[in-house]
Amino acid sequence: MRLLKGRSSWWCLYGSRIAALPADAVTVDDRGRPQAVDDARTALEQGGFFRERSTDAYSLTVLTNTGCNLGCGYCFQNVGTVDETDYRPDRIPLVRLDSRVIAATLEFTAKMMRDAGASKLKVLLFGGEPLLSGEACIELLSRARAFGMTSAAMVSNGTLLTPEIAERLVNAGLNGTQITFDGDQATHDRIRITRTGGGTFDQILGNVAAVAASVDMRWQFRVNVSHRNSFSVPRLLDQLAERIEPAKAGVDIALIDDVGIGYDNRLEFDDTLARMHISWYQHALELGFSVRPPRAGFWCDFCSPKAGRRGTVVNADGTLYSCWETVGKPGLEVGDVWQGYLASEIIEPRWHSCDYATAAHGTPQQSRDFHDTIDAALLDELSARGALSGRERRPPERTSMPYDAGPTGP
Repeated sequence: MRLLKGRSSWWCLYGSRIAALPADAVTVDDRGRPQAVDDARTALEQGGFFRERSTDAYSLTVLTNTGCNLGCGYCFQNVGTVDETDYRPDRIPLVRLDSRVIAATLEFTAKMMRDAGASKLKVLLFGGEPLLSGEACIELLSRARAFGMTSAAMVSNGTLLTPEIAERLVNAGLNGTQITFDGDQATHDRIRITRTGGGTFDQILGNVAAVAASVDMRWQFRVNVSHRNSFSVPRLLDQLAERIEPAKAGVDIALIDDVGIGYDNRLEFDDTLARMHISWYQHALELGFSVRPPRAGFWCDFCSPKAGRRGTVVNADGTLYSCWETVGKPGLEVGDVWQGYLASEIIEPRWHSCDYATAAHGTPQQSRDFHDTIDAALLDELSARGALSGRERRPPERTSMPYDAGPTGP
């Protein structure tokens, strides 16, 4: 359970569930740690807020191609430090997905689903740039339908996305695509560059606009932030809203991390940066974009539980990894789709979760304060705009503590 101090209430988060508690429902101890009073906790329990939910969904991430046509210096698939003029960073080994690996991957996934008691499959196309193997993406999605696929998403840089390929992907089952931007046009074109150093903003946004005009697809715009581009985020949001219908897109904003390759990001977790983040999300909401409500804590279907109990990550050659951030890294293999996961004593030292190698932007306390400040303000903003109303419910009459709860998932 996570408690955040809002403008007029306390926000209580448990997993992806959200409840608004009255101001007197929470006390703060002498160390500054908030705690729900007994009556509030009882009301939440009686309302089913803490009730565990079973899920019959299994998650599958497949890298369809580890190659990439861009040369972003901060990518976690780079294997060493690059400077501002190096447009060809050394990366993880090149592998492309083929029909043999697709078949083995889906058969392996079916076994993992049976073991997990899951009947529904969620698929994520990843890379490198997945559309460098566009036909493999379509084949994987088309064949995954027979294995219970209910949703599919793709993380793409957008440079190869066209209405034609997008329509084929959607017909095969793709629901949404995440596209990353690194600031407004001028700033983005200094950071998210081709392998020869050319800018990509117009190409990416033009492709997205063309697809959005002809294909029904949900968009998620990821905005990577460092001291090199933070000043340009508001203008970027304006430029996105000028070309893409905001009601069809969500926005996610996060700092670029040094993932162990020496990439320099001088921004640190402090009040000034927190206020900037809040203003960016407010601007995104004002423009009509959606913003995901915060969660109680970190959870990933792939790397939080070990050995593929809720999800699995497969490289294009069929090798298994704990997380997409470890794919292709020597010594971090945890099995393959033909033989399954390795023994637990082998997996244990190789198992890493998201952001496992990232440098800190401050102390652990600064990180908690930073994210608490942003998340509390975001919940206030979403509530004021009615963006949580579709998920709200009232407690049963027998409870004594009034609250609004928004169960947003398991």
